Amino acid sequence: MPREPPIVLPVLLPLLRHANPWALLLAREEGYPLNTAALLSERYALKSDEKPFARELLERKRNLWLFRCDQRRFAGDFVVVDMSEPRPARRRVVVLDLKMGAPLVLGGGGAGIQLTHARDAVAGVAARGLITPDTPHVLATGDKDVMLAWLRG
Repeated sequence: MPREPPIVLPVLLPLLRHANPWALLLAREEGYPLNTAALLSERYALKSDEKPFARELLERKRNLWLFRCDQRRFAGDFVVVDMSEPRPARRRVVVLDLKMGAPLVLGGGGAGIQLTHARDAVAGVAARGLITPDTPHVLATGDKDVMLAWLRG
């Protein structure tokens, strides 16, 4: 039986130069054969303002690490981890869903079912050792620019 792909994949600035960075990550880091990785990569594809959001956030806030969520798993668009806190249990974690033209809403309002499994995405980051499984997280929705301003603040 084929294994489920990871719920989150790290977003790194150099990877954003590639048309399909997810296939590279799935093959290199997760051990999928290239043909399978290419098929699975569509789950992580960046749409509309998601790629500019990722690029701007990573260029301007080096302390924030970004993870792309599997879009079929209803876990949001991204998980953001503030790595400036040395203790994993105390790191700030945000699971966000971008909504074009929308105001910032904390708590997950406005996301519909898109943040239903946000806790699973947080667990996926915790499995990488960057946070603990019980690290608190905030749910946020909003437009790219509103979200960037809030995360920079």
